Amino acid sequence: MTFQDAEKTYKDLKAQHAAGKLSDADFEAQVGELRMQDAQGRWWQLGVQTGEWYMHDGQKWNKAKPPVTPPPSAQPSAAPEGGAEKPKRGSALPARLFSAAPAGRGGGLPPAALIVIVAVVALVGIAILVGAYLAISGALGGGSTAHATPTVSIAAVPTSVIPTITLAVPTDTPLPPPTLVVTATTAVTPTNTPAPKPVATKKPAATPTPAGPTPTKTPNVPAGVYVTNIETIPAKANIGDVVGFTVSFLNTTGSTQSYKWFVQVYQCPEQCQTFKSSFGQTLRASGAMATGATTMTTSQNINLGTGIRCDLIAIAYYVDPVSQSPVMFQATKNCGYFPFTVCH
Repeated sequence: MTFQDAEKTYKDLKAQHAAGKLSDADFEAQVGELRMQDAQGRWWQLGVQTGEWYMHDGQKWNKAKPPVTPPPSAQPSAAPEGGAEKPKRGSALPARLFSAAPAGRGGGLPPAALIVIVAVVALVGIAILVGAYLAISGALGGGSTAHATPTVSIAAVPTSVIPTITLAVPTDTPLPPPTLVVTATTAVTPTNTPAPKPVATKKPAATPTPAGPTPTKTPNVPAGVYVTNIETIPAKANIGDVVGFTVSFLNTTGSTQSYKWFVQVYQCPEQCQTFKSSFGQTLRASGAMATGATTMTTSQNINLGTGIRCDLIAIAYYVDPVSQSPVMFQATKNCGYFPFTVCH
């Protein structure tokens, strides 16, 4: 599916929704399935209300224009081979070019066959000359005088001169045809060289097996209270449920810290650009975080109504005792954003 196909599908869905053929939940669910991934691996999503494109930069959704899909003539005619990773649904396949068949495979006899033919013709010519010489010597000598029979040594055709032709595997860029190089070799009389004595090698010392698993180390972070994880209550929440949250804290200050804290929920991609307005928040709770890891829960007081999207983000905040304004807890991962889904 291209970006243009997704936009056309969105217009059809919106027309059906306006005509009352699709409910709010069905309309939002089908628009959510139009999420696409471009050739660079970036995710794109159409806004349910706006119908505009949003691109995820790894942390949040930003409004952007999608890349232009190449015309059909620029697409490869066959799927690439070689175990390439299968693209996800809706992603654009990268174009791939294939070079023509490698040159140097035309008609005619191969050079090795030509060398053998020349050697055979030379041997036949030498045999004819030897026979003529013997016949002439017999006619002139009359058989009374003994003549030494000449010995002709015919050297075997060396097989090492037969060249080996290696054809390079074709790549995306056409390669020039291979150059045939014939190298003459000289036979060398082997000498009896005593075999080297085997050298004794020492076996490496066995590595001792650890007695048990190594305990997980505390993250090397500055002193403070951090959020390490946020999970929903129930674990698999669905649209229409009333949910709460389990928040895991890590206190590295060396003493117990007290906070008024709560969790806010944001609907992506619209609310995840600035995080200024949220879908809802839990009640503020007072809690004391002891040194080390602490887990606390909120009340189940956020109603996930039918007008909510599938992809949400939970963020934990505390109330600043001086300004009384909400401040986001620091996190050891995910920059403090903990995504979850309500479509199972």
